[in-house]
Formats: sequence, structure tokens, C-alpha cells
Amino acid sequence: MRAVQVSDEVKDIVDRHVAAGSASSGEEFVEQAVRLYADYLEDDQGALVAAAVEEGREAIRRGEYTTVANQADAAVFWDGVWADATRIAAQLRAGRASDEDGARPHK
Repeated sequence: MRAVQVSDEVKDIVDRHVAAGSASSGEEFVEQAVRLYADYLEDDQGALVAAAVEEGREAIRRGEYTTVANQADAAVFWDGVWADATRIAAQLRAGRASDEDGARPHK
């Protein structure tokens, strides 16, 4: 394969992850990244949506939902969503978030 030109910004990202031990070389890191991106692009979006819908239905059956009947309810709901998103973002930045944390519905 021919060499691929990348920006200095991308090279810095690769170098940073190699230095952190995510891969043993830049080539290995880029190969892993390309494979992950290809898998992402090849995922069946319809199946993902169907799975998300079924997960939502199961949450409703378990009583894990919030009723929004007026503006005050909406404000409380969105404040909670914002607080959850802020917490998850902080965990991601700190490298501590698990898949469960990212998928936990607001209640």
C-alpha cells in the first residue's frame, strides 16, 4: 500500500495514543482505527434503531420513564438530562466511563 498523508493534527493524535500504549506503532494504531471506522460504517442502521426501540420499550415496562406534562416538568427533565450528560462527559474525559454509564436513561 502507498503511504497516506495526514495532517500534523492527526499525526499528533496518533503519536499521543502510541505514547499512551494504545498501540505499539503508528501503523498499528491507524490500522485499528480504520478497522473500527469501517465496522461502524458497515453496521446495519435499521437493526441498531430496532434494538434502541426495543430497549426503550423495556425501560417503559420497568417504569423507567419521565412524564412531561407541562413547561415546569420539561425544565426539570432537561436539567436532569444536562446533569447526566455533564457527569458522563467528565467521566469520559477522565477515562472512567463504562458502557453502562453512557447508556443509563435519565429518570
